[in-house]
Amino acid sequence: MTNNLALMNKINTVLLLHSDSLTHWERDYLSNLNQTVTNYGQLSEKQLGLFEQILVRRKITSV
Repeated sequence: MTNNLALMNKINTVLLLHSDSLTHWERDYLSNLNQTVTNYGQLSEKQLGLFEQILVRRKITSV
């Protein structure tokens, strides 16, 4: 549960602090990831990989 909470906090932090540098699709995707973690408690490796790609593409490191 602690790991899920940390992931939710990371996603929320990106959405709150860096939403201006994200595309509409990226914001929607991150919102859906957050909802998935809330409902199911975990993400697939593919979802986590795409999340990391978004962070790298937008040069978001301080999360």
